[in-house]
Amino acid sequence: MMIRSIGFIVVALVVASCSSGPTAPPTAPTFEECTDELCLEVPNGWSGEVGDTFIAFNHDAAPEDTFLTANVIDMEAIVSAAGGEWPATTEDVVASFWSLLEEVDEGSLIRTERMVGGAIRSWGSHSTGTMWYVVVPVDGSRGIGVEIRAPNDSWESHVDVVFPSVTAST
Repeated sequence: MMIRSIGFIVVALVVASCSSGPTAPPTAPTFEECTDELCLEVPNGWSGEVGDTFIAFNHDAAPEDTFLTANVIDMEAIVSAAGGEWPATTEDVVASFWSLLEEVDEGSLIRTERMVGGAIRSWGSHSTGTMWYVVVPVDGSRGIGVEIRAPNDSWESHVDVVFPSVTAST
């Protein structure tokens, strides 16, 4: 009986150590949030600051472990900062973004995928958990970058709501 109890405790500790942070709450209902430059659909529970050109939110269910930012980005500056040359593809912009994170041991790219309309969605690890990043090209070197960080992969359901809804409002 003692061996069985020890086995249960070990399994419980392993499961607890693999579960980081709270599981994502449901994504419905949603609301639209816009700046002068962009709009996106956000599941309820995200709140924070909205400026003329940016959105910076945390989720009420895990305010210390979640982060959603959206803003207009200079894609050329991202590529140049990573040592690349402009012009570059949206895929190159995303790869450059992740390479900058890797240089400072903050993140590591796991996968990318092309979305309808030419946006590139990416997913990877971040020093604080899991991170998703999308770049939506607008014109020239101007794009929209949206980053979502969360403690675990269950939050991808929120990403699935936000990323396809991102549009330039100008």
